[in-house]
Amino acid sequence: MDLHSIFDEKKGIIFDMDGTLIDSTQTWIDADIELGYQNGFVYTEEMLIATKTLKFMKACEYLSQFCDLTPQETAERYYQILESKYGDCPLTLGAKDFLSECKKRDLKMCILTAGIKPLADKVLIKNNLTGFFEFVASADNIDYDKRDPEAFRVCAEKLGFKTSEVIVIEDSFHAAEAAKNAGALVIGMINSGNYFEHDKLRGICDLIITDFNALFAVTP
Repeated sequence: MDLHSIFDEKKGIIFDMDGTLIDSTQTWIDADIELGYQNGFVYTEEMLIATKTLKFMKACEYLSQFCDLTPQETAERYYQILESKYGDCPLTLGAKDFLSECKKRDLKMCILTAGIKPLADKVLIKNNLTGFFEFVASADNIDYDKRDPEAFRVCAEKLGFKTSEVIVIEDSFHAAEAAKNAGALVIGMINSGNYFEHDKLRGICDLIITDFNALFAVTP
């Protein structure tokens, strides 16, 4: 087995976390539904679309308008709900084998997530993945929203490369679009949580996958 040929001339990979590296889409939806239930609003598909690529506090600011909470109070309750669920999120199929193969090829890797670092660290530690990544760029340590190409430029530069030298793996259309505009090669991960963006992702990404096993080619 070998990696897809698009990796041959690339030097680094920027991974999205939720819905890409880990199968956490339903965990976030469940947390959103529970937050709404506790605070008197019904979580809708419109809210899912609106918050998908927003940084954590921006998402909390958005959700706070539907309940009698300040953005900070919303963030505190949201985090409590997520913390109780997030560590149990499974890896996406083939993720660890893929990371191991990339490590063998000396590809430098990082995570760029709209979530917050303590939650990302929890999953990485539980699955023994911390050694694969140079750093985790998250909502609490990067200035740019993932809808902004600059977020991807900053991560590529921190890895030591130009964006044209890296691959971005994403499940959000707006983030994939921003990565593409930054000059990266973009792989789109389609899943049940981004069903409303499948066609858009197919239209903008260089390659579409449903799991990481799809990035391996069987060779003689």
